[in-house]
Amino acid sequence: MIPELGQFSLILALLIAIVQSILPIAGVARKNSIWINSARYLALLQFWLVLIAFMALMRSYIVSDFTVTNVVNNSHSNKPLLYKIVGTWGNHEGSILLWVCMISIYGFLYSLISKSIDGFKINVLKIQNAIYVIFAFFIIFTSNPFLVNSVEVNEGLGLNPILQDPALAIHPPLLYIGYVGFSAAFSISIAALTLEN
Repeated sequence: MIPELGQFSLILALLIAIVQSILPIAGVARKNSIWINSARYLALLQFWLVLIAFMALMRSYIVSDFTVTNVVNNSHSNKPLLYKIVGTWGNHEGSILLWVCMISIYGFLYSLISKSIDGFKINVLKIQNAIYVIFAFFIIFTSNPFLVNSVEVNEGLGLNPILQDPALAIHPPLLYIGYVGFSAAFSISIAALTLEN
């Protein structure tokens, strides 16, 4: 049930991102402040949906839910709690989900703290959403972390031995804070370059 909730949240966040790319732009064109202001609320909703998906995957690792193929391939029921949590992003699918989660966090933070004019803010969020949509399509259709195991499995294969060190365990989230932070800088730069004089 929880992996299905994560999958549903991920798909719903993708749909929200598509709506977030269209509705505020239409609001700027029509001078409709309600549509323009919807960008912040849609960014918040998208952030929460992606966070729910990430937490659903993390929960699957913590409780050793071996109905999820990703958990079978990257966890073991005898691992300490730290390494079960690390298993969430210690693989390709979970790592991309963490990446998507960070993109939505930066999009939401920009919509929350930006004092820029509406048209510019909308352009920044549109570009940030385009980046999000690309990664979300990739994760949903080619790298899905919520694939259900068709065979009953009682034990997982275990976490990559390289990641079984506390310093190496925390490095992906710390690196992604910086890497994905550049997506916000990229979105602001491209929006500034496309401003009409």
